[in-house]
Amino acid sequence: MTFTIHSAAGVASKTTIGNHTLAFDQAPPYGDDVGPSPLDVMVASVGACAHYYAAAFLHARKLPTDGVTVEVHAEKASSGPRRLGRLRVAVSLPASVPDELLPRVENAVRGCPAWGTMLAGPEAEMTVTRQ
Repeated sequence: MTFTIHSAAGVASKTTIGNHTLAFDQAPPYGDDVGPSPLDVMVASVGACAHYYAAAFLHARKLPTDGVTVEVHAEKASSGPRRLGRLRVAVSLPASVPDELLPRVENAVRGCPAWGTMLAGPEAEMTVTRQ
């Protein structure tokens, strides 16, 4: 995967992912709030990935997926490098899902690559150059 992020006035940015254009910004007074902050999108992506894995597990077994919800709560670290310090993901399934499937759904959700990335961060490098 490779994405190019472009300036979109002020501190806002945008990128294209497939057929979708996403805008990112900060709330006032730092930005104009034309889109969510990049950190909010990262946190929401973990929740969306968890939702996909739960729903895909249910869908493959012809169980209802309506009502699958994921709540993600994130807190910034109070010390050290700027980062998330705590992330809690709560997956809620429809009442019709049998109790004996709950551990299997949880195992499926733990297979989400966004969750795995949070648990064992990637090798990362950054460069800054001029055009």
